[in-house]
Amino acid sequence: METVPMDIQNMLQNVKFPAKKNDIIQQARGSGAMADQLLENLGMLPDKEYASADEVIKELQRR
Repeated sequence: METVPMDIQNMLQNVKFPAKKNDIIQQARGSGAMADQLLENLGMLPDKEYASADEVIKELQRR
């Protein structure tokens, strides 16, 4: 993945965790600063509830 984790942190800073995959994607789209690559990667996350932005980042780094 080409996106820097700090960029992901910034995108996810307003997400209220725990959050489900669809909530995270919706919040990221609403940020307006969404990179297509990041949005695509968020779409590939397992469909589950995430406890924190760090958990999302770790999952994205596995991709």
